[in-house]
Amino acid sequence: MSGIDETRLRRAFLDESEELSQKLGESLMALEADQANAGLVNEVFRLTHSLKSESALMGFTTLSELAHRMEDVLGLARDGSLTIGKPVMDSLFAGADLIAEMMAAIAKGGSDADSTTTDVLQGLSAAGGNGRGRTQASALPQSPPTQGAGQAAPQASGPPGSPSAPGAPAPIMLMDFEKLQLVEARDRGEALLRLTVSVDEGEAMKFPRAYLVFSNLEAVSNVVKVDPPMHGETAEDSLYGRTTVLLTSGSEAEVMKAASGVDQIAEVKIERCRFEAFLSGATADAITFPGREPGAAGTPAAGTPETATTSPGQDEQARRMGPVEKTSIRVDTRKLDDLWSLIAELVLHKSHIARLSEDIGHGKDVYTVREELVESFDSLDKISSGMQQAMMDTRMIPISVIFSKFPRLVRDLSRKLGKPVDLALSGEDTEIDRSIVEALSDPLTHIIRNSLDHGIEFPEERVRRGKSEKGRVSVSARRQGGNIVIELEDDGRGMDAESIRRKAVGMGMSGAESFSEAQLLDLVFLPGFSTKEIVTDLSGRGVGMDVVATRIRSDLKGDVVLRTEQNRGTRVTLFLPLTLTIVNAMLVRGEAQLYALPLTDVDSTAKLAGSEIRGEEGRESAQWMEEEIPVFSLGALFGSGRRRADEYFAAVLRHGDRKAYLVVDELIEEREVVIKPVDDLLNSQKMFSGVSVLENGKLVFILDTSFIRREQF
Repeated sequence: MSGIDETRLRRAFLDESEELSQKLGESLMALEADQANAGLVNEVFRLTHSLKSESALMGFTTLSELAHRMEDVLGLARDGSLTIGKPVMDSLFAGADLIAEMMAAIAKGGSDADSTTTDVLQGLSAAGGNGRGRTQASALPQSPPTQGAGQAAPQASGPPGSPSAPGAPAPIMLMDFEKLQLVEARDRGEALLRLTVSVDEGEAMKFPRAYLVFSNLEAVSNVVKVDPPMHGETAEDSLYGRTTVLLTSGSEAEVMKAASGVDQIAEVKIERCRFEAFLSGATADAITFPGREPGAAGTPAAGTPETATTSPGQDEQARRMGPVEKTSIRVDTRKLDDLWSLIAELVLHKSHIARLSEDIGHGKDVYTVREELVESFDSLDKISSGMQQAMMDTRMIPISVIFSKFPRLVRDLSRKLGKPVDLALSGEDTEIDRSIVEALSDPLTHIIRNSLDHGIEFPEERVRRGKSEKGRVSVSARRQGGNIVIELEDDGRGMDAESIRRKAVGMGMSGAESFSEAQLLDLVFLPGFSTKEIVTDLSGRGVGMDVVATRIRSDLKGDVVLRTEQNRGTRVTLFLPLTLTIVNAMLVRGEAQLYALPLTDVDSTAKLAGSEIRGEEGRESAQWMEEEIPVFSLGALFGSGRRRADEYFAAVLRHGDRKAYLVVDELIEEREVVIKPVDDLLNSQKMFSGVSVLENGKLVFILDTSFIRREQF
């Protein structure tokens, strides 16, 4: 199969199947809570059936067989011969997890066959009564997807000794319009080829493999006839083990070979044939494929077929491709309608400006035209702002795409740890930029794992403390100004600040004896810091909260705040920007270069007298409100030093719980800037989070204020 076709097909398959897999997980969670709900059983059955069909069509037989086994178990539950209980649910969850794992492997360019299914299939067999659900019908090869449900598959035409038997070309009926296709192809100077496609004997579902070859050939040639047929009333799956294709093409035979390079294809035989053999001496109703003509000359022109064979199914590289990049998104049609309305207004004002240009050329009063032009520009400004917001909206997706994973996560962890826990979710409809959502899953997962492992007590301990046996974890999201705020809270034991202090002192941290509670809690985010004495597969290595801090503060340009109360619980609050592509910023100048400071990191601006700055260069500080905060300057940050003056312009920056003055040469203005990645060669000190280009072509570097936290005072 050509790389373009394969990539497109896999991308479409992943888009559809990942959504099915997500819905499968959600439906299984609902089914576990209401196991007698026949509607939920039917929904899970439908989802597994769809996954089976989609994967079979793409030739992912391992994935298809797994979904098929799950479908068997659910079929028993549907007809009342199997009661859904813990073993059944566990086996279905294991199957759903493995399906998600296989699709992740496929997306990275691997194969479903990379996953081991033995244990999961055995679990499904045991849950279904050792295969009682494998009815005779379900054990048959999968019916071709074009065949309607309940439709009887047509029988093979002809007796066993007929030309349709293995080893001989199959007779295919050519109708008048198909013969006309041959005449036109001959007149165009194309070649007539017959391909015999043989699927591996061990392939359980032969139609999907043959269909992929047919689909590829259609893209690069003119397919005249296929036997067995690929459209309309299709044959029994087993008959597609050997498929004959008659086609015309102006391309070389190598192109046909490449198009036939599909997994599980054992052999493709390509023969060049003579048009006259099909167009002369045949009845008006039908023509059969000729074999090697007796007495024909041994050249292609005389009718001797040229034969070439290939075995693409035997090549491991044909089974794998590079990672499949996701290039499609789902957008609410109402958002597209809003964008289209703005475009309609844009076209209207474009016509208006064109008319004003003509008026000037015809000598119309300049002042009148100027007034209309100003009005048009005002309208265009509003339209461009609206279009920017509309495009932003198309990038926004509900945070429920992440939250939907947490019920399963909490279920599995609570069972593993022996801690019953209720999960409460709110604000799932809050929308956030998709680029942030993709990077947010790991940090939230780490926090929830810590809550269950560190925070929530065992039932006996909770009862002794006057709490309910069941713990509670809540996750919420809301929009607050230009930020998204996500809170994760548990009602567990909370954190002991003195225990953290002892751990810090034991690790040799300077000044830990005098740290405030906020400073002690911030130590939790340091690499390798953990107060848990026993290392488990869930925690104890001090890497979880470090991952959270790095991802939130550095990668997502947000902040994380930890609050705790002993015996009452812990709350972790994440502050995230709405998007990473556009930021409201303050433009400042340092010498000849412009910089942008994200407004979310700017507390205020100030004029700072030289006499207010104390300390040595590189470790200077000044009073702000009632606290002493460090003083940085743009010049010093980039090696040129700070110009001496009696008075300085400064911005008061905030990053987490730390603040600092940043001395600049000029405070220019506030404006929105579009963030673009900055090359590592220009960011060797990791001081910038991106770069932007102004309308005059000047570069503006966007300062990463996390350097405040990295500096020690």
